[in-house]
Amino acid sequence: MDKPAFPVSATISIELNTDLLAAMKTALIPETESPSSERSKTDITIQRNELIIETVASDTTALRASLNSYLRWVQGIQGIVDIL
Repeated sequence: MDKPAFPVSATISIELNTDLLAAMKTALIPETESPSSERSKTDITIQRNELIIETVASDTTALRASLNSYLRWVQGIQGIVDIL
């Protein structure tokens, strides 16, 4: 199967408690700096009270895998915070 002529991308915005935003970004930044694959690139930013996850990938499979990873990390961090 041929690769697409252009990359695919997605942006996810997650509304979070303002106290949690900075900690969430700090926890996720190392993953953006050394990705497990060169097929996707992700940037994490904060806008107002939202964590913004922007991912660009070479194909939809890589995009889905990357987004699933980041969403699971967010879910895991949120779960730990809720327990504490």
